[in-house]
Amino acid sequence: MEFILNAGLGIGALMLLLLFFKRNKDQSDYLFLGWILVILGQIVFYEVTIYQFEIRGLWAILSFGLPMLGAPLLFLYILSLTGHRVSWKTALLHLGVYAIYVAFLFIFQQKDNLDLKVVNAYFEFPENPPLWMQYYAIPLAISGLVYCIWDLFLLRRHRQTIVALFSFDEKINLKWVRYVVYAYLILFVLASFLIFGAIQFQLFPIKNAFALVGICLSLMLIAFGFYGFRQTAIFSNIDSQEIPSLDIDNSIPGKASYSKSGLTPEKIKSLANRLTEHMEIEKPFLDENLNLSILADQSEISQPHLSQIINQHFEMNFYDFVNRYRVEEAKQKLSSLDFVHLSVLGIAFDCGFKSKSSFNRYFKKYTGVSPSAYKKNLDE
Repeated sequence: MEFILNAGLGIGALMLLLLFFKRNKDQSDYLFLGWILVILGQIVFYEVTIYQFEIRGLWAILSFGLPMLGAPLLFLYILSLTGHRVSWKTALLHLGVYAIYVAFLFIFQQKDNLDLKVVNAYFEFPENPPLWMQYYAIPLAISGLVYCIWDLFLLRRHRQTIVALFSFDEKINLKWVRYVVYAYLILFVLASFLIFGAIQFQLFPIKNAFALVGICLSLMLIAFGFYGFRQTAIFSNIDSQEIPSLDIDNSIPGKASYSKSGLTPEKIKSLANRLTEHMEIEKPFLDENLNLSILADQSEISQPHLSQIINQHFEMNFYDFVNRYRVEEAKQKLSSLDFVHLSVLGIAFDCGFKSKSSFNRYFKKYTGVSPSAYKKNLDE
């Protein structure tokens, strides 16, 4: 088990170095850097107290409470990634939960004249322990679960923003972040089960419970490290301008506000006809970076009105609206002798798709068959 903890430390340290030397770091990079530091601190805490020596007093409280710092940091990182500006006030508000937890434990320790000691990654109980010592781990579990659910809510809203404003999701879908949150959520649920099962119901030795939590944390960091190294935007020095940002503050209005837009049914139909003509003649969808703002400028329709027309008249979101045209264009080129020199992937890029996976996924969604099968049926 010690080998797994060491592997987690090694992967985490490598991630830390790559991120530390990344040029032009933004707010999200610094928040992510802080989160990795906290996770590494937790693994060191498990390894030291399980295999090396005990920790006492304030250091024990500070180390044991690190999960109360890790969960808010991951939340703030996701908040920054999804287009929100994280102010110092917001950061202090969330990170202050850790300080409050540490302060309460320290005060209770002084009040009961205890010398808190961490052995095998948990507070060793004195004889006739005070009531609060039976529940000191509950705030860690609650904090982790609450923040993980909040993270998933943010990522869900982010996905809704993408389909409303963009015609692609490569580099901005944050799927890898969702995997991290799910892993973190599973870790907190498992940790809660193991710890409370050991403390309240004596299902197994408490030493084994905390050791398993440390192992799971290391495995999560190892898995995330191997996956994260594939996400070049996280650790590499690529041009940040290649990745579009989401402006949450200026996002499109919801359906509830469409009634105040001032568009009559006749005006909506007229603008819809103008938009259809622009899409069919100018073919703006061939631009792989097309978004709602660009199309609004090209069609000379305001962004809120364009969003309303696509949502209400065409009954789809911007993402599906554009990709439907791309698929139709691909179908024409796959069946035309003028494009036999292009591969299926070449046609995908020529029609505005950014990747093979997105092309295959949406072509099959709209036609019921894969691009290769569609082309094969044409050749027979």
